[in-house]
Amino acid sequence: MGLTVHGVLERNARKFPEKEAFITPNVRLTYADMNEKCNQIARLLQAQGIQQGDKVAVMSRNSEHYFYAFFSLMKLGAIPMPLNIRLTPTELAAILKEVNADGILFEDELQANVKATKELLPLTHIFSIQQAGALASDYAADNLDLPIDSRDVCEILFTSGTTGTPKGAVFNHERVLAVATAVSLNFGLSNEDRMLTLMPLSHSAPINTFFMSGLYSGCSHVIADFAPKTFLQLIQQEKTTFSFAAPIAYLLSSQDPEIDQYDLSSMRVFAYGGGPLALASYERVKKAFKNENFFQVYGLTEAGPNGTLLYPREHLTKAGSIGKYATVNMEMRVVRPDGSETAANEYGEIILTGDSLMLEYYQKLEETAAAIKGGWLYTGDIAYRDEDGYVYIVDRKKDIIISGGVNIYPREIEEVLAKHEAVSESCVVGIPHPEWGETVKAVVVAKEPVAEEELRAFVSTHLADYKCPRLYSFVEELPRNASGKILKQQVKQLATSV
Repeated sequence: MGLTVHGVLERNARKFPEKEAFITPNVRLTYADMNEKCNQIARLLQAQGIQQGDKVAVMSRNSEHYFYAFFSLMKLGAIPMPLNIRLTPTELAAILKEVNADGILFEDELQANVKATKELLPLTHIFSIQQAGALASDYAADNLDLPIDSRDVCEILFTSGTTGTPKGAVFNHERVLAVATAVSLNFGLSNEDRMLTLMPLSHSAPINTFFMSGLYSGCSHVIADFAPKTFLQLIQQEKTTFSFAAPIAYLLSSQDPEIDQYDLSSMRVFAYGGGPLALASYERVKKAFKNENFFQVYGLTEAGPNGTLLYPREHLTKAGSIGKYATVNMEMRVVRPDGSETAANEYGEIILTGDSLMLEYYQKLEETAAAIKGGWLYTGDIAYRDEDGYVYIVDRKKDIIISGGVNIYPREIEEVLAKHEAVSESCVVGIPHPEWGETVKAVVVAKEPVAEEELRAFVSTHLADYKCPRLYSFVEELPRNASGKILKQQVKQLATSV
């Protein structure tokens, strides 16, 4: 049958029964505590009619309730589908309809949202996780041991949806545990590590890449919702050793005026990904945290997420790169449109293959065939290898600006703007132009007042004229999804209207 994800929880409950493993703002639970509670809830859900193969959304903040729902469903052979709690009922109904969902397990505070969703879409099973937990206390707490195979589908994760309705990426136990194995090996995780998870568990990297690797290795998990001060406080209080966050989380935390008063010395890994950390920003963060243990990770939901990493020692000469090699069970190439390998410094598309690729986009044969060709996942990321073989992402294929027939890469311009001391962050987009097709616009979040003319002059000293933004606008903040990725389509709408 092979090892299953919930089988890892059961194994840890046997190996580390007394180990404090799930530390949230509400509770401190051992692996045995979590396993027993999930067994009870699974039996309750089974009695209520949830069965193998049912697709059930999980909606919860980062708390013990998320894991009660997640593991209980897996123990039944049902398929958990983590969803962002900030989605509106209309958005939720659209996503759930796409995958023919059977139900929702939700945290109490989301009841109004779920009720409104149910009015838009008929769902068979709707349960409050807290109520299920209370009612389950009379059920047996031993393992269910249902005949579930490691090749059975165990999870549907939704793509970030930065350009449209999210697609459901389908995984089985084998694929999920392949990610866990790779990350455990590449980061040298052990049962002595204490993993801090503050990024939303509805997103693929926090749940599959990092939580699962910590689970696989028998780590302790410190779990909460992100706030800059919470991040610093929990590192100090819980002596955590490992975290993953979007670049914006590190940037915001680094700006805390009291950061020097926190003891962050326990941290051996600060992993970041989900978007670029501009070189100037990386230097600021490293200095603020008094720590050089920053790892750049790269991967797509469709790949597990699994992909590549850049080690701290490599940042000294290769900061901005996603690394040279893929993780232990992955391969990476940069290819031309005909599939042949690019030469050094030649732009091409990153493609990945390995043990953790998704099985498919749920019931989307054409989109799956376009994404996975000959066993390789076509990422849509345009990149080049330098003379040493290190890969640098230039931009998303779909984000390239074509002005007067010339390709312009927004990320290159954003890197330059980040060097200006008045710029907190920026997003560069192409907006329609009657003659040139598109023209370049920079949408800027400023740390302090700065004149457009000053930015124009600054950028023009670093970039060729055709790359320089013709238009600027200033905003308080950039729109992001729950995982911290900037929503380029919303920025484009913003840029067109401002």
